[in-house]
Amino acid sequence: MLTLLATAPSLEISGTVFYSAYVAPISPYTTALIDYYTRAVSINVAAGWLIWLLFAGEILLAGAQRRSMKVRYTGAGVAVAAGLLNWVAEPTSSWWGVRNVAAAALFGALTLALTRWSGGSREQLGISPPNVSTARGRAQALAVGATVGLAALITSQTLTALPAYLPATGIVDGGSQVAFLGWTNTWLQTANVAFTGVIEDVVMVGAVACLLGRARRRTWEMYALSLVLEVGMHLYLGLPAIAIVVVAAVSLALFRATGRLTPIVVAHVAFDLSTTLPVPAWGLGLLLAVTASVATIFAAVCAPSGRTTVDAARKPEASATMFTTRR
Repeated sequence: MLTLLATAPSLEISGTVFYSAYVAPISPYTTALIDYYTRAVSINVAAGWLIWLLFAGEILLAGAQRRSMKVRYTGAGVAVAAGLLNWVAEPTSSWWGVRNVAAAALFGALTLALTRWSGGSREQLGISPPNVSTARGRAQALAVGATVGLAALITSQTLTALPAYLPATGIVDGGSQVAFLGWTNTWLQTANVAFTGVIEDVVMVGAVACLLGRARRRTWEMYALSLVLEVGMHLYLGLPAIAIVVVAAVSLALFRATGRLTPIVVAHVAFDLSTTLPVPAWGLGLLLAVTASVATIFAAVCAPSGRTTVDAARKPEASATMFTTRR
């Protein structure tokens, strides 16, 4: 349900644009109406769910340490703000950026609350995991981030090349991706990138792996759910959207292997914000490849021969990792 709420607006927009381009045109009024109510339902259901988890849901967590009232009311405030901004903000106004930031905070908080509800923790979600402050931890985080950045670059270049081989011309309604997404200024671009970073990484990578892992679902189910929804959210790119599986699969695989989510989010956001910089693709790719290789080697050299003090102090369920799944 979390994944459907988080991706519903993007799926609706991509779906209607794709349908209009390849099947039959849909009137702008109908498209805007569907978009409005899809966003409204998604945001308000998510807000209500978060408030329930913070207050009524906490009471049902037997033996769990209760959140402070400050944390509860802060979370509730985020939920209410996201709901209100979604009603009043216009996609063409600067307030739309504030709305995107509030929505990102809402789904981030909801993911954390659901992880806790399922018996997990933010460390298991990949936020501030053990040994993060050690030399090996920093090197591993850099390796993960650089690898995700390289995968994003490969995806971007593939998206550019595929239209020559597929019955599509890039963005299905014409124009650039920046124009289609409404990035008319730096503020709206930054806010939109923050929102997509939370939805595509915190939810579609972290939550999918963590929650399905704790439910002991099969590995292929994680990849199927994440990749299908990722491609679906990018159908406004036309058939070339299939290239999204590259960065989506790499991100999910790296998270399951290392348990680190923060570097994936940072790398995704940084890459999206850097797309307007005058840097040649081959140069950026070489830099990312070298960085990922050196950081990986350094992390391997710094690997402890046995369990560290931090590892030994970890709870059995945390050290065993929530990614133990049926194959």
